[in-house]
Amino acid sequence: MKKILFAALTAVLLLLSIAASIEFIKLIKNYSINSKIELFFLIGFITYLVIHIVFYKPVFIHVMSHELTHMLWAALFGGKTKELRVSREGGRVMISKSNFLVSLAPYFFPLYAFIFVVIYIIADKKFLPYIAFFVGASLAFHIALTLYSLTINQKDLQEESNVVFSILFVIFMNIIIIILILSVLSDKISFLPFVKSIFIRSFEMIKWVITKVSGR
Repeated sequence: MKKILFAALTAVLLLLSIAASIEFIKLIKNYSINSKIELFFLIGFITYLVIHIVFYKPVFIHVMSHELTHMLWAALFGGKTKELRVSREGGRVMISKSNFLVSLAPYFFPLYAFIFVVIYIIADKKFLPYIAFFVGASLAFHIALTLYSLTINQKDLQEESNVVFSILFVIFMNIIIIILILSVLSDKISFLPFVKSIFIRSFEMIKWVITKVSGR
């Protein structure tokens, strides 16, 4: 029963992921930077990518955030942490309760970026561009090191679901969360209208497929 459920969800996620990717590319393609906050965010994003590609990959910090994210999401579902181990070679956390969200959370939930977003929301306006820099850097950190970690055999992708479902879910959720973060920093991006556009695009794709199949 569980396999059948995830097979059905995988098909739905494939549709949503394609639609979300199209809408995301469309939004970014038409996006222009018109504020100091947006500029500092972009500088932070690029700065981390340069450090990551040219100089150093902070793997230990990533492993720490990975395991802490497992702990956080397990706690959200009433689970408790029994053991935590972190090293540059890898980490391990033993929790009393898990599900596919807990298993996949580190791949779609940018812990450090969310911490800086919270600081951004409560900070004085004069500090916002500088905090936006760290939001951008920490988001780039999440994206780059998530891609890096996915090149290694990750049991998380198979623990509570299948690999195809996990990858599609991670892609979809990353797009959603990136837009959520950008909507906090920019007046030109609205979260709910973007989500709505994904479902509209999905229905248009279904309609197109039905039309092609029926030969109309």
